[in-house]
Amino acid sequence: MPTALTVAVAGTDELLALPGLDAAVLTAAERRRLTAVRSERARADFVAARVLARLCVARRTGGAARDVVLEQRCPVCAGPHGRPRVRGVRCGVSFSYADGVVAAAAADRPVGIDIERLPGAGGAPVPDLGRSGHFLTRGEIDRIRGSPAPRSAFLRLWVRKEALVKLTAQGLPAMAGVDLSDLPPHPAGRDRPHRLGHRLLYDLPDVPSDVLGAVAVTVSDAPAGPGSTAACGLQSLTIDDLMDPLSSQGEEP
Repeated sequence: MPTALTVAVAGTDELLALPGLDAAVLTAAERRRLTAVRSERARADFVAARVLARLCVARRTGGAARDVVLEQRCPVCAGPHGRPRVRGVRCGVSFSYADGVVAAAAADRPVGIDIERLPGAGGAPVPDLGRSGHFLTRGEIDRIRGSPAPRSAFLRLWVRKEALVKLTAQGLPAMAGVDLSDLPPHPAGRDRPHRLGHRLLYDLPDVPSDVLGAVAVTVSDAPAGPGSTAACGLQSLTIDDLMDPLSSQGEEP
């Protein structure tokens, strides 16, 4: 029986160097979107994130990554974007990418994942927090302003909220009513998720030192109370782990 949550983080170039993992696994809709991506780096990240998502799903289902069909359809405009789903399989899936690093998650329930790179010395300043009230609470803004590393504090909150956005598909403005200011600014261990009602929020383990990430998943049991935590079983995979199902997929007919 698979663990409740399967997560992987990988370098784009390392992942796409594996045999048989390239844009050929994309659907026609994904390839059309890819043609609109201008930079070579962004194109590679676009492909790698979707490849990694397929590998996570295949790891759970026992099938081949090339047979996993990902679909995206916006419930508002019907465009080919929005929360991804796996055709014909009851499996939640999510992916994210950030300048050469990709992340993906799969679960037997809705899931959302997000990663961001920290800027280097002299990098981008902290966004204008006065204009961030549409998705940050007053407590969160105060927490960022009082942090000795405000850019890192902002991005930590950002990835946590983006993971929840992708989980709920409610949009970033809905996060204005979700206060995460009481959560520690440092990443929690994989066996200590943050409990938010019927959701668990994990800080991503096994990420590069300049990357922040979070993954959120729903839970079916009743919440144990404000601030409580519970484990749902997170399996963090590496490239070597992903090679196992890949090697058993066989040759193309």
